[in-house]
Amino acid sequence: MEPRARGEGARARARSGGRGRGAHPPRRAGRAAGRLLTLPPAVRLAGVEKRFGARAALEGADLVVAAGEVHALLGENGAGKTTLVNVLAGLVRPDAGRLEIGGRAVDLRRFGPRAARVAGVGMVHQHSTLVPAFTVEENLAFADPAAGRWFRPRAARARVEALRARYGLDAPLGVRAESLSVGQRQRAEILRALDRGARVLVLDEPTAVLTPGEVRALLPVLRQLAASGCGVVFISHKLDEIRAVADRITVLRRGRGVGTVATAATDARSLGRMMLGRELDALAPRRAAAARGPVLLALRGLCAPGLREGSALRDLELEVRAGEIVGVAGIDGNGQRELEEVLAGVRRPSAGSVEVAGAPVPLGARALRARGVAHLSGDRERAGLVAAMSVAENLLLKATWDDRRFFRRGRFDAEAAARHARACIEAFGIVPPDPERAVGLLSGGNAQKVAVARELAERPRVLVAVNPTRGLDVGSARFVHERLLALRDAGSAIALVSTELDEVLALSDRAVALVRGRLVPLPDGADRDAIGAVLLGEAPGVAAA
Repeated sequence: MEPRARGEGARARARSGGRGRGAHPPRRAGRAAGRLLTLPPAVRLAGVEKRFGARAALEGADLVVAAGEVHALLGENGAGKTTLVNVLAGLVRPDAGRLEIGGRAVDLRRFGPRAARVAGVGMVHQHSTLVPAFTVEENLAFADPAAGRWFRPRAARARVEALRARYGLDAPLGVRAESLSVGQRQRAEILRALDRGARVLVLDEPTAVLTPGEVRALLPVLRQLAASGCGVVFISHKLDEIRAVADRITVLRRGRGVGTVATAATDARSLGRMMLGRELDALAPRRAAAARGPVLLALRGLCAPGLREGSALRDLELEVRAGEIVGVAGIDGNGQRELEEVLAGVRRPSAGSVEVAGAPVPLGARALRARGVAHLSGDRERAGLVAAMSVAENLLLKATWDDRRFFRRGRFDAEAAARHARACIEAFGIVPPDPERAVGLLSGGNAQKVAVARELAERPRVLVAVNPTRGLDVGSARFVHERLLALRDAGSAIALVSTELDEVLALSDRAVALVRGRLVPLPDGADRDAIGAVLLGEAPGVAAA
């Protein structure tokens, strides 16, 4: 082996923190009788308090994460999970509390995002932090000291391709982040965090937008990272995922720590009780839909251009009748976004038509709304809500001057709007119950509740619901599911477009798959493997795009 040029090895070690990119130091981590043998802990947060105005987000919360473990953080929407990990990532300065990383005390008064990165803390956020105008490769290199002073496209592409192959997480290369689907942006975020080789990796609901196959591929990656000595903090509302991957679980409720338990020593019922402070009633057996009524929503030979060849809509034929839920399952990036935009009136089809109650509808947002079609966006950040507006204002976003609930003789009735906002907040359990609070300051789950309340409160004739429970805790998701079923039973037609296969199977009276822009029937009684083959386009009869 030829000797390195003078100083080259030192510079390489400085850039990588003494380790290879995407690798983790082989620190001592082992298991004996279910106990992790790591000392000191990778992270210790103690007595953390944080208030936002009059609202207490954290009240003496604690979190201890061992090196070499996957530690799940569980709690309702608004329980303080994201605020707590934002303290760890240097994004929120607490009012009180202590932080130790690797056994060393940290001065929280001077602890920010740069200091967190230097200390070895990496975070995948619930909301995308990618630069919209940059490609995936450019986003990974951006603000990365190890990437060097100049951007080298070929080297950056090779590094991302290696990461994709290593972790099985696909993200399109050479495409601007603003053109990616929600799921693709999330996968790019995960790749970026893994690339920088953090010793403490925080994932804020990383699986919320991943397909079941991608989730199954990701969870072993987290175990692999833990086995190499990394402390992994995993936030999720999905108890089955937590029980599959976590060593221990810390539960927060209303900003306070309820307790930390070993995963092997608890069950879903106990976790639900810790999280909610009450027993979660069993979901009543879903009765079959009553006699179906007339067709309220129909797609007739619908075609529309896509962001990519595989997502263009091709000759869609679909009918949704009064009193039924028709599920549209699929892997993100197969035309879900295009279908949603057509049914929201913001993407013009190239052929075909959309009919409501038997009559063609001009495809515009206002025309669809006037015919009783409500739209629950699958991307609340970009299309569902305005973060800078208040809860009350977001609840009125789709109201127009001729809406007699809020306008009297052409004049806006502020008191009627305030009453409506308070009623929605109470009915849908939005926390905090403040109509004037900016939606951007709410947790992801509570922001989603605002969007759900706006669309369901009007009891629409037709509802197009796209990933309606994304980011919701188990109790809130149950609440939304019950509302959708009640809306169906009241005679509405619901088109449920979801990348959550379990959600489609649990709620739908009929289901189809959206595969490379085409609708494919799902066989009755098919098991998950057979359905997965259809979604991947591998089943017999699924035409290639």
